[in-house]
Amino acid sequence: MYFPQAPLPGKTRKSIGLVFTTTPPELTEEIRVSVPAIDFNIQRGLTKRLYAIGRIQTQIVQSNVGAGLRWSSQLTDRLFIAPGIDITGWFGALAIKDVFNSQAYGVQAFPSVSVGYRFTRDVQLTVKSEAIMDLYYRSQVGNLAVTYDRRRVNGVAFTFMLEQPFYKQQHVSVGFRAAYSNFNWQLWSLYDTFDRNLFYPQFIFGFIL
Repeated sequence: MYFPQAPLPGKTRKSIGLVFTTTPPELTEEIRVSVPAIDFNIQRGLTKRLYAIGRIQTQIVQSNVGAGLRWSSQLTDRLFIAPGIDITGWFGALAIKDVFNSQAYGVQAFPSVSVGYRFTRDVQLTVKSEAIMDLYYRSQVGNLAVTYDRRRVNGVAFTFMLEQPFYKQQHVSVGFRAAYSNFNWQLWSLYDTFDRNLFYPQFIFGFIL
């Protein structure tokens, strides 16, 4: 699912798993919480090199839905590369009766480059670098709303993913994503009061269907 090789035209690949994001201490002080999100991925081959991707991450009260394109090239028998771009929309709502009622949504873009190395037919390593771009943000608490539509790069991320057999015919994706950015959609409700980049480590695990 992460290895930068296109599915055959008309073929689909899918996976489902979890993404665990650890909260930065700058936001939660001494409390370090690993917040899991259900993670569903789908890919569809369009041509021999071009393929479309879709992704849904959800924590019930907040979700992130994305779509994108990849262009895969084979450099050697084992080495592959694929530039691409994803556009995601996130939204969340948090209501505590008679005390707190807030909601927010936004749009982000992630231009990326993935490099993959195939050790064997079933064992593959992928390294992916991304720029994190904010396109739109709106949050509302009661009748008070804040909106930003400044298009800017607000961080970067690097992902390391290993895909391998797990049990019988089942394959899994296991990896780590290190994001260094000014904002993370999963923590929008904390409303941080400072303007600087923070480190958001993520552990990713998925079953390839």
